Amino acid sequence: MIVILGATGTGKSLVAMNVARAIDGEIINADSRQIYKGMTIGTAKPTIEDMQSVPHHLFDFRDPDENFSVFEFKKLVSHTESDIRSRSKIPILVGGTGQYLSALLENWSLDGGPPNQEIRKHLTNRLVKLGISDLVAELTNNYPETARTIDLRNPRRVIRALEKIYNNHEKEGYSSNIPLQPILEMSVFGIQMPRKHLYAKVDLRTDDMVRNGWIIETQNLLDSGYDVELPAMGGIGYREISTYLNGSSTWESCISRIRSRTHRLIRTQSNWFNRIDHPTIWFDSHELDNSEISRQITKQIN
Repeated sequence: MIVILGATGTGKSLVAMNVARAIDGEIINADSRQIYKGMTIGTAKPTIEDMQSVPHHLFDFRDPDENFSVFEFKKLVSHTESDIRSRSKIPILVGGTGQYLSALLENWSLDGGPPNQEIRKHLTNRLVKLGISDLVAELTNNYPETARTIDLRNPRRVIRALEKIYNNHEKEGYSSNIPLQPILEMSVFGIQMPRKHLYAKVDLRTDDMVRNGWIIETQNLLDSGYDVELPAMGGIGYREISTYLNGSSTWESCISRIRSRTHRLIRTQSNWFNRIDHPTIWFDSHELDNSEISRQITKQIN
């Protein structure tokens, strides 16, 4: 399988499209937000024309109020890859969600399984009553190996880590990245860009998204009954625009927060990619245009 990864705005999706056309490939999504229906503009999904010209998989298959986990992602990618190969096509995984990519490239053990709602409710109640420090203390004191693999400032990550531990009934703790099987054969290519240029590019893209109907898209989601507190609605832009729409913020503040969160996402993605323990060939999309990067990747694959 071919993997093309990179931070948001680096041009990885266009490169993947070019490579797919050149090698008769099909694209598999590795973006945690592009799985949701009704979230097209704000997640920069491929266009309808792109999806018609090259088969795309794992896009638009969950409603915004449905749960989805890295456990399910890994299983779906495995099934999708097998299906693509059965038709003598080449699977191309493309995206920037670091946890999804790490789980696949490092073949994480996912014994924690899908979400356990009863355990999650218990942990969420503890979070509300005692604060995140209580959960972090349990995790760091009893399961330090697991604590080192997650962002301890993120309540959802902390809750999910403890949920997996409770699910496993393992007194020794749950290690989220111990491989059970040999890692699948994958050729991995990364697209990057100097940070200051990438920030400027995604700021311009934000303006384009707004012009293309991002506000209307968000309003449609709210009108459909999707609460702003849903994890899916917490994606960059949707929560900020929702706050603007209900009159709780100015447009200037809304745009400023969207840009700030996007810049922070880029830094987070880069940190994930730096930790991935898999050989990756990197290209700079500020130095080389997408066509040249696509040509070089295709040449190396062939």
